[in-house]
Amino acid sequence: MSHALAFRGMDTRRARAHGDRLRSASEDLAELRGRLDPVVARVGWVGPDADVLRARWSDLASARLTQLGTELLALSGMLMAEAARQDAASAAGVAEAAGRPGPLSGHDGHGDRGATDGSGYLTRDDPRLPGWLEEPFEGAASDLAGVVSDAIGWGVDQALEGAGWAAGRLGLDSDGLEQAHRDGDALGGLLEDWATGERVPTIAELGASTLLAAGSAAIAPAELVTDTGLLDPRTDVTVHGVREILHPSTPQDLADLIVANDEARRSGVVGVAAGGYDGTSSGQVRIQTVRAADGGEAYIVHAPPTGGEPIWDPQAWGPQGNSAGWDSNLRSMAGQESAAMADVRAAMEATGVPPGADVLFVGHSQGGLTAAQLAADPAFNSTSGRLGSYDVTHIFSVGSPVETVVPAQGRTEVVNVAHNPVWAPTPQVAGFPSPGYAPIHIADPVPRLDLDGHRVDGSRVAAPNVRDAWLDAPQQTHGESSQITNAHESVLRTSRGIDPTGGYYGSVRGSTDSNPVLARLQADLEGRYVGEGVVVVSDQVVEVGREDMR
Repeated sequence: MSHALAFRGMDTRRARAHGDRLRSASEDLAELRGRLDPVVARVGWVGPDADVLRARWSDLASARLTQLGTELLALSGMLMAEAARQDAASAAGVAEAAGRPGPLSGHDGHGDRGATDGSGYLTRDDPRLPGWLEEPFEGAASDLAGVVSDAIGWGVDQALEGAGWAAGRLGLDSDGLEQAHRDGDALGGLLEDWATGERVPTIAELGASTLLAAGSAAIAPAELVTDTGLLDPRTDVTVHGVREILHPSTPQDLADLIVANDEARRSGVVGVAAGGYDGTSSGQVRIQTVRAADGGEAYIVHAPPTGGEPIWDPQAWGPQGNSAGWDSNLRSMAGQESAAMADVRAAMEATGVPPGADVLFVGHSQGGLTAAQLAADPAFNSTSGRLGSYDVTHIFSVGSPVETVVPAQGRTEVVNVAHNPVWAPTPQVAGFPSPGYAPIHIADPVPRLDLDGHRVDGSRVAAPNVRDAWLDAPQQTHGESSQITNAHESVLRTSRGIDPTGGYYGSVRGSTDSNPVLARLQADLEGRYVGEGVVVVSDQVVEVGREDMR
């Protein structure tokens, strides 16, 4: 009785093609290093810092590029040699199938039916199963066997790639595996940077990356049979429309900026969001073009906070059309490109903000973090004038966790307002020597999610151009919202209208003159983005987001 076996060796054609790509990549790295070495050497900069820069380039960048190029070339040679050996083994298998002795003979020394498809696939078919049914399953089983072997030598990275290939052979959707692969790579990159001393990640950044990697891995099995959209970055956003505010008003101070930002996320408040906008199918980014007192033109970009479904609804973690869901919170905190960031890029392009333009970002909660991550991108925050780059002069945010992010330009000023708790003594309790203390005004927990920028080695991210303005949380004046809502909302709206003392609007309104950080920011923006002599010449709301999967 013959033994039905299936074995998939190396696809030598693809192996040789990949070997060629590795060799080409090695040559590209050598060319890149050859171009950059003289550039670094010719930098017109002298002094100890310049010497440190050149030494670090030589020891870390240039040397590592050389080493990586050598390793890629070696891998290319190994792959070519393995392909040659596989071809020899396949030829022996074909000889055995023709009745000649070969290394894959059966127990009785005679081979069963054998074949090769030129890609390393050798099979002994089970006559009880039709070929159309057996072939995909035996190919997938062989692929998975190869995955197990690869995982021993090459790790989880190759395992996920192989599992994706096997899923494809079975007609399953491998997008979830690829997503898990990308998130695992991102986490691995952080750990590698830490291990090699390149950069120590913050606790918040590493925690968010770990959650993304673990979540994507957990979702991957379900993604094989259905597209859940969960934790899928989906940064291919679409602009659904641009609407003009016909009678814009010019912001006079920081409090007015908070109100303008809050208006942009609401339906009907600014009079441009008609048509059933509900904040779930898309989001809104507001862009104001201002003419400064000196005649120069600048732009105020309002990045929205978390939008759409609440945190406990799975739709809020990727499937909804509004890009500013809770999944974008995680991606931005992990330092990755989020769909919320893509929204802002698309909105600025749609409204014609020119490259190199002066930009003030205003954001609340996630909006501030989105702005900070964009400003940390040297391709975005730049004075180069290249397409897609802008000169981010200031970021003003409220209730945002931004202390893990350092702008790409040292001249970009970042100010975030955060609410501290207000404590008061509790009544004297018999048996205790003194009264205790309890918060009478609850703090906003969101700005603290960055853990004050602490890194995993105990150090802390510190940049002189990134500052928090800590204000006392507002006193509860109306019973229509909770204290935690009052502490985190940018503008507290009640049935009586805007509460003049509630939310961040109320705190900033009453503290701009007395708080030195806010007073300095107000002075910086005066005459340039807000205040006397400034005119809003265009006020647009861009409706933008991802395809709604529901």
